[in-house]
Amino acid sequence: FPVTIAFAVAMDGAAIAGSGSNKPTGVLNTSGIGSVTLGTNGGAPTWAMVTNLVREVDIDNALNGAAAFLTNGQVKAKLSNTSKQTSGVEGNFILGPDVNTLYGYPLVVSQQVPANLSKGTGSNLSAMIFGVWSELLIGQWSGIDLMADPYTGSNAGTVRIVAFHDCDFAVRHPESFAECNEIITA
Repeated sequence: FPVTIAFAVAMDGAAIAGSGSNKPTGVLNTSGIGSVTLGTNGGAPTWAMVTNLVREVDIDNALNGAAAFLTNGQVKAKLSNTSKQTSGVEGNFILGPDVNTLYGYPLVVSQQVPANLSKGTGSNLSAMIFGVWSELLIGQWSGIDLMADPYTGSNAGTVRIVAFHDCDFAVRHPESFAECNEIITA
């Protein structure tokens, strides 16, 4: 696994769901973003969930710029198999044949979007975020710094390579994002 990919995955995870405790605060843990709920213990995704995520950003006059949905592969698959309505047109799924677009906006998938959330008795719940992603600021203060440590593994004759990267994330305008973090995908 190349070092640059490992850093990209770690940065992706921190930007999305960083706890803010000795880590950057990710979008999902930013105070003031919109929220859409599905039920006491979470729930299956619905067309109303999709439209309400957009609504949360729109009613705050924050739908300015290139907006997109972000979720994980589990939610994407569930949206592809969930009907928009409970009765009516067969095969009218929330996520149609163009699996890269949802409700007229791009749909992006990252496995760094959590799939291990809980609510009430619900567990292994997933998240979906809708937002104007230019409002997520990324600060990087250095490149990747590598250091060879010949001492830690010296008894075994090994050299440990340590990598560092200074970065942080900030949501400039929390109203530009909305999340649903209680999606049942199983």
